[in-house]
Amino acid sequence: MGVFGGSAADNLRYCEVGESLGTIVYGVSFGISKRGGRQSQPLSRCFLTNPMLPIPTQTGATAIAPTQKMADVSGTAQLVALWLHGKSKASQRSYESDIRCFVAFLLSEKPDQVRLNDIDLRTVTMNDVQAYCDYLETVTSLRTLKHLSADIRKRRTLAIKSLLRFGHEVEYLRYNAAIKIKAPKPKQTLAERILSEMEVMTMIALTPPGRDRSLIKFIYYTGARVGEVARLTWRDIRPNRDGQGQVTLFGKGDETRTVIIPKDLYEELKKLSDDHNPNAAVFVSRKGRKPLGDRHVREIVNISGDRVGIKGVSPHWLRHSHASHSLDRGAAPQLVQHTLGHKSLDTTSRYAHAKPNDSSGLYLAR
Repeated sequence: MGVFGGSAADNLRYCEVGESLGTIVYGVSFGISKRGGRQSQPLSRCFLTNPMLPIPTQTGATAIAPTQKMADVSGTAQLVALWLHGKSKASQRSYESDIRCFVAFLLSEKPDQVRLNDIDLRTVTMNDVQAYCDYLETVTSLRTLKHLSADIRKRRTLAIKSLLRFGHEVEYLRYNAAIKIKAPKPKQTLAERILSEMEVMTMIALTPPGRDRSLIKFIYYTGARVGEVARLTWRDIRPNRDGQGQVTLFGKGDETRTVIIPKDLYEELKKLSDDHNPNAAVFVSRKGRKPLGDRHVREIVNISGDRVGIKGVSPHWLRHSHASHSLDRGAAPQLVQHTLGHKSLDTTSRYAHAKPNDSSGLYLAR
């Protein structure tokens, strides 16, 4: 009897069939010669079609072939794909662009002229990462011809740190060349992007009634992100209690949360529906009745800000203002955290620090 329970010839055919498939099994060493006059090799060099198939032992017991690698990675592109798996499409595009900029720097090329596999990340050293960080401080944007903002430099640095850490964790990279690299800390400008209550109310009042005014109010009172607004359908909006409504928002990190809609806004929103199709978008274009895209939503909010003399207002400014105003009016930080969909309470607490209501300087003599 052979070690697999059959004849030695049967065992040999079993090994030879598997050999063409390329998964090495270690730890078994039985001398079975191959046919056709080829060089004799031990069974430990045989290849099995399934790493979970039983491996024979000298005592007749069986063992399971262990997985030899955490992940199969053939190059930079595949490593990036594994790293980005599960992230939103927008995040994938943004992070891949950041990595492409790093590859372009290493090859002294333009980002749109390189492929991810043009560089082997296993050859990257700490010197390379440090040189790239220094480069980010001096390079100018091709679009604005200005130096990159601290926020962009921070994001690109953190992207490289995250990818190299991931590559090391899955054992593709022997070292994490970015482990000692520190990302820049940009100046906190959150307070500059928080509107006053009067400014928000004026924006709403000066926006013509209908879709645009309801859109401004919806973003402010729910704290929704622009992407959550763009994909909103009537199926997501339901009555709550006391005449109020509620909306189910699905957004960043594939997280779902339910937020109450004030009564007056809920009534306004219901007037926007004209076909009673639960799958129809809530906010649609006036021509074609197509869902408003992110860009169109931003334009509506920006124009609304222009009406009150405030330049550069974005939907996120209304979200910031929601957080700040609700905390000022006594809302619990945990409630604001849930409404805005923050994963960490620390993120919500930033709004309290952005507009403190006390300071040690107020206690000094004047």
